[in-house]
Amino acid sequence: MSCGTETSSLWDGPRDIDTFRLQEACGWVDELGARGGCNLLQALKRGLDLGCTQLDSLVIVLGSSPDQTADALFDYVGQSILGRTLLIHVVSYCSVSPLTIATVKRLAEVTQGRHHIFSASLGVVDSSTDVELLWTEIKAARELLGHTEALRQGRLGDMTVTVVGQQISTELDSFSLSPSLPRPPNHNVPLSIKPPGVPPSSSADWLRNHGLKAKRLGLYQVLSPNAYSLLEGFVPILNKTVSSTVHEKAMVQFEWHDGTVKNVHVDLPLIYHYQKQLMSAVAVLERRVQWLSSGSRQIWGTVCEQRVVIVVDMSMMIPGFSLHIQHSLRVLLEEQLANKHSFNIIAFGSAVRAWRERLALTSPENLQEAWQWVQGLQCSGSRNTLAALRLPLEGDLNSGAPPLSLSPSPLLPPSPPLTQGLYLFTSGLPDQEIATVSSYVSECCSGRPLRLHICLLTGEETEGQTEAQTGGCPPPHHATREETAGALRELAQAGNGRFHWISETGILESDDITALIGEMERAANYWQKSAMLVDSLTQKSDCRCPGEDLSPGDKAPAQSPLAWRRRDRPLPPPRPTALTLARLQMKEGRTNEHSSSQKALAWRPSSATSTIPPVQPMTGWGPVETKAKQRKPSQVTQSVFYLEDGNLGVVFKSYPKPKSVRKSIPLVTLPKQEEICSTKRWLKRFSIKRQKLDIYKLVSGPDCTHHKKLVPSVLKRVSAKYCSIFPSVHINGMVKHLQLTPGELKQYLTQTERLLLRYMQRLQWLLSGSRRVFGAVLEREVCVLLDVSGSMAPCLGELKTKLASLIWEQLHHNTVRFSLLAFSEGVKAWRPALQEPTEEACRDAVQWAYQLNTHGGTNTLEALQTGCGFGDSVGLYLLSDGKPDSSCSLVLKETERLTTGNHITIHTVSFNCTDSSANDFLKKLAHQTGGRYHRCHDNVDALSGLLESGLSDGDEPTLPALEGDDLRRLAQEIDKLRHFRKQAQVFREIILEKKNPEETTRINQTD
Repeated sequence: MSCGTETSSLWDGPRDIDTFRLQEACGWVDELGARGGCNLLQALKRGLDLGCTQLDSLVIVLGSSPDQTADALFDYVGQSILGRTLLIHVVSYCSVSPLTIATVKRLAEVTQGRHHIFSASLGVVDSSTDVELLWTEIKAARELLGHTEALRQGRLGDMTVTVVGQQISTELDSFSLSPSLPRPPNHNVPLSIKPPGVPPSSSADWLRNHGLKAKRLGLYQVLSPNAYSLLEGFVPILNKTVSSTVHEKAMVQFEWHDGTVKNVHVDLPLIYHYQKQLMSAVAVLERRVQWLSSGSRQIWGTVCEQRVVIVVDMSMMIPGFSLHIQHSLRVLLEEQLANKHSFNIIAFGSAVRAWRERLALTSPENLQEAWQWVQGLQCSGSRNTLAALRLPLEGDLNSGAPPLSLSPSPLLPPSPPLTQGLYLFTSGLPDQEIATVSSYVSECCSGRPLRLHICLLTGEETEGQTEAQTGGCPPPHHATREETAGALRELAQAGNGRFHWISETGILESDDITALIGEMERAANYWQKSAMLVDSLTQKSDCRCPGEDLSPGDKAPAQSPLAWRRRDRPLPPPRPTALTLARLQMKEGRTNEHSSSQKALAWRPSSATSTIPPVQPMTGWGPVETKAKQRKPSQVTQSVFYLEDGNLGVVFKSYPKPKSVRKSIPLVTLPKQEEICSTKRWLKRFSIKRQKLDIYKLVSGPDCTHHKKLVPSVLKRVSAKYCSIFPSVHINGMVKHLQLTPGELKQYLTQTERLLLRYMQRLQWLLSGSRRVFGAVLEREVCVLLDVSGSMAPCLGELKTKLASLIWEQLHHNTVRFSLLAFSEGVKAWRPALQEPTEEACRDAVQWAYQLNTHGGTNTLEALQTGCGFGDSVGLYLLSDGKPDSSCSLVLKETERLTTGNHITIHTVSFNCTDSSANDFLKKLAHQTGGRYHRCHDNVDALSGLLESGLSDGDEPTLPALEGDDLRRLAQEIDKLRHFRKQAQVFREIILEKKNPEETTRINQTD
């Protein structure tokens, strides 16, 4: 019987077994296909009714979760088998859903039957009632062997005993229990290596090329050309602020991603096409999730690096998973290592064993040899993870592998070095402290093309094991599965890698799948918002025509369909009244003086009968001409000379050139040396606005506006003649004509490229040396306040090194008078007054700094009070990793009191601080006195590598979030300039497409 959405069966009831019926059943099974859902309840009803009393066993095979709830299934099955002798065997076949696994186990428990869980990726049984019963006996036998071994050594618990004779030793030597279950049939055969395919990539890298943003399927990207911001302005004639209004049927108000509300013109065909593209993108994401959940990727994730080192946990903490580990390595060697450059395998317990001393090239022979070595691995000892990681991180594993020919020609530049990936396959926490291991991994992976990925395998076998069951080694650290996963997740993040967690129920957590699910949720959110836009427009368009809402009793005049048409002729003048006709006749002199009716109609008030004097020109009233409209009289330069006859001759030299409104592309002037100043001051001289390179201002000239005028004869607005000649673009909600030439835009790109390179040079300078931690020192007299509280202990060594660099690189080199001050519970100053930066003073300051120790709390207030006593114009540089011991508001108020009336500036530095509230306090403290806030970022190495490789417009690399004032302002200016460059490239392509093919070819050849 098969169950999908509908249930079908081969026969109406059980049949006797013979060869013909077996062949008929096999043919029926071969014709089955996947369809619909899993209506297990309907299948159970029909299956339990078949044969009635003849049925004594029922086998249920599930590959997905049932459509019904678990409680409904359990209640029905419990009632149906009440009073019947029916054995139920439930099987989960190749299911990665934890809900399906839980349903299978629970259903077998309710019916007192058996369950069986098979995983095709592992090739073995993950869990089974029969296997669990055998494992219980094996554990009991191991515990008995452990006690017997203790008796041989003269111990029985806490007592000392004496064993007579050695017969027990002779008999025990003939017994040995296999640490694992029998191997699958094809376990010893050679590897079936799959041919190399497309190099895989992580989901983060894959989404950069195939995600919603890469495909320009972001909702805000689609709506941005037709989105306009609400404008507010002060109208002097009304003496109030007026906001822009939008016609209800034209636009819909929509909340933008930054929280603002914009007016959006909804294009229904565009939205429908966008929703179809979203559905296609989600289908692609779902297929990738299924691909990641199949084969060896279900166990290891995607192996992306070219140099791979597999570190496998073979401790006695997981004796029941030794077969799983061997089979996991087999499928990895077969499926994912064929297209790698080199690899190695390391197994560890208490001792560390490596397959090769160095990395070996990937070849079928080496893969087969590695598999034979894996087959001989046995579980032994504890879990010495740190020693296993030190071998590839500190050893000479890379020197043995020949370099890959990355450059096909000596004329080409060499490619970057290959990235090495360490894949740690373990089942629990290491013997060492996790903080120690994380710190070591973070230090080794920082600034190197090296990543550490964690593959965690957990199950019920590792819970509740005694010392005898683990081969005499101490049990692992007491931690739940969630605590273990959390600690190893942090270890993977410290190694710049990914975390992958599997169990007998399938994948529990995967960074690759989590990223894809987040992208699908984002697509679903875009779908809902686009549907909301369509619904809003549909509701507004459901307006009724005039007279439609009248009740049946009301009589409304019928209007012809022609009345709704647009009038093609101008409206006739209004019909004159009697008063108007009378006044016109009096004006023309045709009025009869004896006609009283005409006089009555032509009567005016007494004030209107007086003679009105003729209009005189007035100089004091009238519209005032602006300066832009006032033109200076043209002047002609002339030269006078005498002729031979004595007359004068005049030569006109030059005429004044008319001023053009067309804006040219300026040439940027940039400094070669770095100036010691804040980014705010530096950008006042070299910003995009100061260099006059704002692309929107260059395009938005007075002669570039798209004008439409009302033509009375046709009663509609008509564009100018040149509208079809020049391309049109939307700029800040207005339609503009592009009158820049491709050559001018090419010059703009050249100048902005120079400016972008200069910005990158400035950013690299800010991230180099001691400026990376302390920022740039601006004042001529400074005092450095160092936090040496107990929380600074992990990073005190790095702080001492950077402080020495600050003293020699900035203070001594720039001749800055300085002093040092360390504070924890109390305050300790190097010198009571500011010192000249001589070599002797700087050397003494460095020695004093290297003698500092961490202890106590964080008395920031006393440190600031002491620092303000060094002078009235001193610059204080406060470095801390958290909040003060006292109230933050108290520190801010006291600091404001100390600096009022003085020229004291406080700059704050956040050093390895992840507390947002503490960083906010440091920001307020710096901005309160006009200082700068600086934060030492952990991703500086990656950012430096990004800057060295260059921010090309084609790759679209994004700068990481920088919170320091100097770094943040410069990064924002870089992002703005890159946006202008992309816009200029788009404008240039539009203009080239508007040109004829011959001219376009000529321009491209010129470029």
